[in-house]
Amino acid sequence: MKTMIRIAIGALLIGTVCLAAGTTPASATVIGIPGNAPTNLPAGPADPNLAGYNLYPFMLSGFLPPSANPLPTGLFAESPLQFNLALQAGFGAGGKVDPLVVPQTFNFFIIGDFWSVQAQLEYKPKSTFLFPSDIVTMTGDAVHRIAPHAGEFAPGPAVPFNVVLNAGSVVTLPPDLDVPGAALQKAIQDAKLPAGARFGLDVRSVNHALGPDDDTVFAILAGQIASPGNPFVGNELEFWVGGVAGLHSPTPEPGVVLLWGTTALGLGVVARRRRRGTVSA
Repeated sequence: MKTMIRIAIGALLIGTVCLAAGTTPASATVIGIPGNAPTNLPAGPADPNLAGYNLYPFMLSGFLPPSANPLPTGLFAESPLQFNLALQAGFGAGGKVDPLVVPQTFNFFIIGDFWSVQAQLEYKPKSTFLFPSDIVTMTGDAVHRIAPHAGEFAPGPAVPFNVVLNAGSVVTLPPDLDVPGAALQKAIQDAKLPAGARFGLDVRSVNHALGPDDDTVFAILAGQIASPGNPFVGNELEFWVGGVAGLHSPTPEPGVVLLWGTTALGLGVVARRRRRGTVSA
């Protein structure tokens, strides 16, 4: 499981960013669910692959009511200019387990030293002939809590995300996604996805007033189905991984922001390793 989280968080990295000088962090990083008091989220050990980041591993089952679904585990990593929230569901001590058992909607938030994220996840497991596919929906927003550059105000804007993972569709995109078709096609080709891979993604940028930089949020969900191309077998996810990443930087080109070819490649590696049983739980 630790290896899985490291792969997912590495895949979600948008780029390497230097720490902002002279930034004073807040008092604590907390996690919680709406309507309840937040809980301090203890910091995890440093990771040489994420130098300069504060790392906070967590298990949502420790903060949410008991569920028939295997609730995601995750890792929140942040620096003054970037954050990553990686999630994974569908793995137990004995290997893969069905990640969507019953319909469910749950919410959680994380407030870090430099960024905050609130997210809602909705599970719709395949059920009848009219609903033959598992669907995971992740919505929410992220806020850059600090103003690292002259002329900026804190906090920054709430940048929304809305991503859908549909086990019946290879790629699911928001209707207003502003990514050039050529860049998207190249990312799909570069990812070399395994058969049965499924993805959903979203990316948004909003200016961090009144400065020169934008707060960009990239969200992705990915999963694997067992029997692609078989019309007599429902589209049921074997697992899902994904999360949200944020970056404070000058406005990048849409194709650069996407960078989901790297993300998809990393998640594709996860899928292949899981099928071979080489990733430890």
